Amino acid sequence: MNDFGPNMIDIEETETKNRFPILLQLGILSILMIGLYGTWIFQIPEPEAPTTSPSEELILDNEQYPITPQKIEQVSLVAKSAYVWDIKGQRVLYAKNPDEVLPLASITKLMTTLLAYELVAEDKQLSVPISAIKQEGSSGLSEGERLTAEELTSLALISSSNDAAYTLAASVGSLLGSQDSASQFVQGMNIRAKELGLHSLNFKNPTGLDLSLSEPGATGSARDVSFLMEYIVTNYPEIIAPTQQANARIYNTAGAYHEASNTNDAISKIPNMIGSKTGYTDLAGGNLTIAFDAGLNRPIVITVLGSTHDDRFTDVLTLIDAVQKSLTSQ
Repeated sequence: MNDFGPNMIDIEETETKNRFPILLQLGILSILMIGLYGTWIFQIPEPEAPTTSPSEELILDNEQYPITPQKIEQVSLVAKSAYVWDIKGQRVLYAKNPDEVLPLASITKLMTTLLAYELVAEDKQLSVPISAIKQEGSSGLSEGERLTAEELTSLALISSSNDAAYTLAASVGSLLGSQDSASQFVQGMNIRAKELGLHSLNFKNPTGLDLSLSEPGATGSARDVSFLMEYIVTNYPEIIAPTQQANARIYNTAGAYHEASNTNDAISKIPNMIGSKTGYTDLAGGNLTIAFDAGLNRPIVITVLGSTHDDRFTDVLTLIDAVQKSLTSQ
């Protein structure tokens, strides 16, 4: 049985209840129509939302009226060679002996970390060999200590750690053949340089340390160093990003850490820095390559080679100031 009453419906009764006088029906219909259309007729239209946001308008204005760094005409530098490259505009802003081949010192570690990054995963755990500990200027790593490739890369670039760079080369180089792993890795560095069209770059070790009083560990031109930095910034900015820090803690797989201090003394004076790498040996003198954003996504690479230990920072800051003045003058 249905809980709601009899199954049979009295049709006659239903028809009587639903029947209204025609005038009453028309009156009710008029009221419903007024209610339905009245709100539509007297509704206040909402203001239209803007089609572009202020940021979009700014971008459109910037594209229509681009602010472009101008070429640097006169500047005084200590460096033997210098190069300023506008990545977005693909143009040279300044050049001083840009193709002179000079010792690179620890700028070499840009290629070391790039090749390691392209060959192994960042989280791959690598063991520090005794050969890395024997490198000049130990940063406190211990034989057998395990760190990820990412942590070793950060240590090699931030504090220019030779044992970290050598660990990357020795560990990753073992994947390239059965010969001496570090030597195989260095061969890979030279092959990669040629693949990138950086023909002046020549590496003899993964650290950039001088081999003797007369033989540098790596050589190259300011132009090709700048293009190497451009390639990293454009394709793998995460490699160089750690160098934006003045100090960092580098952890091994056991949870212990090493303090890393940035070798770039001018880090706090470089606006919107994307990344940097220093280099200094007796043969090379003072080297520095940096990438910074001059504003509105305008990355600029500056490289100086053959300066002094302190003047490399002054030289780069002088060139940064020249770039910025060329922008503000427009």
